[in-house]
Amino acid sequence: MKILICHFLLLLFLTPQAEAIQLELDEQDVKEALEYGRDRRDLPHPEVLKKWRVDLGYGVGSASVVTPFGRLAILSKEMAGRFREPTEGEIKEALGELKGRLVFGCSLYGDDLSFADEYDVTLLYKDKKLKPSEKETPGSAKFTRSYPESPRYWALCFFKFDMPDLDPNAKVTLILKNGDGKELLFPFDLSKLR
Repeated sequence: MKILICHFLLLLFLTPQAEAIQLELDEQDVKEALEYGRDRRDLPHPEVLKKWRVDLGYGVGSASVVTPFGRLAILSKEMAGRFREPTEGEIKEALGELKGRLVFGCSLYGDDLSFADEYDVTLLYKDKKLKPSEKETPGSAKFTRSYPESPRYWALCFFKFDMPDLDPNAKVTLILKNGDGKELLFPFDLSKLR
């Protein structure tokens, strides 16, 4: 009996306890993510994603890493705003969008309508510089509260990197360089995210 208890305790302490980004969610994780989003339905997206976000301030920019847990939390928040729960199909679709990818949502600021298209995007991952496989920028930016003063415009952009062998404990830095050569650095420690 003592050997069995020692074996159990050893396994308990050697098993990682959500110390890294979860690339695959089990049924309990899905339930927790949906609950997390539903409980925060009245908060703005940036507030819900605070744990997954690096914010350089108004007029500069922010970036959020989109994890499976965070993606389901946002889906649940949006559905709760419509007084319904996400369907199994919607959950599978949301998780499928992230399979083998690392995705970032970025709030960016500029002074012309198409400024977001000018950004050069790089992900620093294990001393490698990766380019996104897909960039989603709006056709036209939106006015900021500063308009007509700088920054005049704001855009929400998504940058997707194909990473089928992503190390869930890695540190990554998203580097955005605008048309003037100004760099924005967004460091993320994936081991601290869910």
